[in-house]
Amino acid sequence: MTKALSGIRAASLHLLVALTIGTCGMLQAQSPSPAPSPSKPPADYDLRWGVKIPMRDQVELNATLYLPKTPDGSPQKTPVIFTLTPYISDTYHARGAYFASHGYAFALVDVRGRGNSGGDFEPFANEPRDGHDVVEWLAKQPFCDGKVAMWGGSYAGFDQWATAKESPPHLATIVPAAAAHPGLDYPSYNNIGMTYDVQWFTLTSGRAAQNNLFADSKFWRTKFLDAYKKHLPFKSLDSFVGNPSVNFQRILKHPMVNAYYDAMLPARDQFQKIALPILTITGQYDGDELGALTFYRDHIAKASPEARAKHFLIIGPWDHAGTRTPTDEVAGVKFGPAAIVDLNDLHRQWYDWTMKRGPKPPFLRSRVAYYLLPPSNSGANGECKYADDFGALIC
Repeated sequence: MTKALSGIRAASLHLLVALTIGTCGMLQAQSPSPAPSPSKPPADYDLRWGVKIPMRDQVELNATLYLPKTPDGSPQKTPVIFTLTPYISDTYHARGAYFASHGYAFALVDVRGRGNSGGDFEPFANEPRDGHDVVEWLAKQPFCDGKVAMWGGSYAGFDQWATAKESPPHLATIVPAAAAHPGLDYPSYNNIGMTYDVQWFTLTSGRAAQNNLFADSKFWRTKFLDAYKKHLPFKSLDSFVGNPSVNFQRILKHPMVNAYYDAMLPARDQFQKIALPILTITGQYDGDELGALTFYRDHIAKASPEARAKHFLIIGPWDHAGTRTPTDEVAGVKFGPAAIVDLNDLHRQWYDWTMKRGPKPPFLRSRVAYYLLPPSNSGANGECKYADDFGALIC
């Protein structure tokens, strides 16, 4: 996969502009996912808008609740699934509607400082404690049966690991897809800064959605190329594009892995304590495959045998968005029908298995499911393969 990186060396901090910014791994790694299939969400659910969830420091996060519909309107106790997102909760309306229509309460929660949530947005920094507090608040609500799960990818894949590391008692399972890994694939690769950081910090500036500005690739290519030609220092890029960013300036103070990023991630002893069922999802063309597999391998290496037996992995032939809404083609390469997996339904089956004592999802025949590409020019379709040990696949 093309890595559209804008390089800076620590000594010069001069810009190198990647003209392939449209296929940048980080762009795919942090952008919201498209609507699921079916595109029209089911209608049989109830809604509670503008619900405020108090955090331990009295900041309130904003949530939109999707609740299974009952004939008399009385609360139906079910497990609750939630996603914690910087992309404005409305982005995932169709997901909330889907799961509520299939017997689960679903909460779309804006991270602090975004949407209608209070506080200030500092990317990745507050999610461990806030995720814990959201879990425990939801578990106490009259519509919850005491079990809370998480859904989401990219940023919302990361914050599932961030929440799990805090060991909230009522967290029943996580399904991190394409999980970003601070210090590894955000905000830079190998101490090489990315012009994309400024684009993403603009997307997440303020409290409202900035999706159209974020998606104007012509504007960003033009500005980044102009900055390169002018030999501007990397640290002035945010002001040059017209959006001075506190968050961009903050990450420049942390160019390498250090305690700032370590605080966002599970430590060794926390990985050892994570024993809940986990389904990790990533793609062979996913810009965050490195992050997702690092979380997976760190947990497998440090967890107990019992915990490892409950951690499943899926590696599909997908790009970043495809880890939630799979397609059978990436960048003109076609993979065949085996690439199409109804991940909404697989999530539902997973939640049924782990929280409602339902049957194990048939797709998960072994602990590792991966897509095998056919030989080039063979004309054959790829197929799904299985293994009990991820390590055996890379030896």
